[in-house]
Amino acid sequence: MKLHDSLERARGHLESLDEARFDEIDFEWEGIHFHARSLKKGDDGGEIRLHAKLGQVYFTIEDELQRGLALERLFLNNRGVDGAYRMNRDGVVEFSSITTTDDHLAGAKLMSALTLILLESENHLRSLRAHLKPLD
Repeated sequence: MKLHDSLERARGHLESLDEARFDEIDFEWEGIHFHARSLKKGDDGGEIRLHAKLGQVYFTIEDELQRGLALERLFLNNRGVDGAYRMNRDGVVEFSSITTTDDHLAGAKLMSALTLILLESENHLRSLRAHLKPLD
């Protein structure tokens, strides 16, 4: 009975998301703050832009091993994923993803698409983030 009630509440939340028709959202997943935006592209189609700051690369004197592993993961991940990882001048590692869609997505459809994007990127995000300092 409890599972049924939980499923009903979840369905209600998804329906309210769809009614809201939002196309931009900030959210936290696995301790990572993400910003997502769905854009309309031309008459047919759209794209979802997803961005996050994962953490900061350790300085050599702080943890040389973690620094080396983070840099190795950064370069390896950029070869094998749809998104892109980059490190800014302060050593902060960022993840960006642009996904082309058939339609401009909003509400529950946007959330479903973001879930798929994160599931596809999950292993790469976790493997890199494990070797980074948390952001303040």
